[in-house]
Amino acid sequence: MLEVSTLSASYGKRRILHEISFAVEAGEILALIGPNGAGKTTLIRAASGTLPIEAGQVRVRGRNVTKLGIAERARNLAVVPQAQQLGGAYSVEEAVMMGRTAYMGWLGREGARDREIVAWALAQTQLSDYAQQQIGALSGGEQQRVLLARALAQKTPVLLLDEPTNHLDLQYQTRLLALVQKLAREEKLAVVMALHDLNLVSLAADKVALLVDGKLEALGTSQEVLTAEKISAAYRTPVDVVPHPISGVPIIFPGSVD
Repeated sequence: MLEVSTLSASYGKRRILHEISFAVEAGEILALIGPNGAGKTTLIRAASGTLPIEAGQVRVRGRNVTKLGIAERARNLAVVPQAQQLGGAYSVEEAVMMGRTAYMGWLGREGARDREIVAWALAQTQLSDYAQQQIGALSGGEQQRVLLARALAQKTPVLLLDEPTNHLDLQYQTRLLALVQKLAREEKLAVVMALHDLNLVSLAADKVALLVDGKLEALGTSQEVLTAEKISAAYRTPVDVVPHPISGVPIIFPGSVD
């Protein structure tokens, strides 16, 4: 569904990503992890086509993303950016309807199908009761759910999320990740999700990509990537990794510092 091949990208003269390659199938979740500055956000921006690619390719269903027009790209990839304060006098429903822009006619008029999909996206993110509220009056966690609902309204086969659990308490972190898992399975979405909390990674992702200094250091299951040796080296701090007593997934604890 999504294929990234030897992708390199730069900001100005500084190379940020170095020949990154991976593939994500329909119904699969890939978590991007790595220390601050590793290139996670840059990779999501490059994969979505908002940051020019210096070398390599990004393909969605076999189509080169850089060859797609803006509207066509918006019908193939949806992005949930890092948490941000949403301004403006838009209602929640109006903000989510913006996800339908690529499907509307030249007059930009919404139709019955657009309203049906927006209602579905609001229900999925538990925002139906907030539909007429102004987004500026919502909490940070509620605004993050608005961004997810807007992305869902695009009805794309690929969903890219940049730190989607930031500013969410434990209840909404687990609910959001459970929702992403449910949608990936039921809607056959290919999901790439940058996450900061490594213990959420092991619970939510099918595959894990470890980035360090813009390079792909490891790619595999959580058991293969979330090892004490790999994580300690990547984050330059000792950690201990033990299996969860029920699920068996890796759980990471800070190790002792001499």
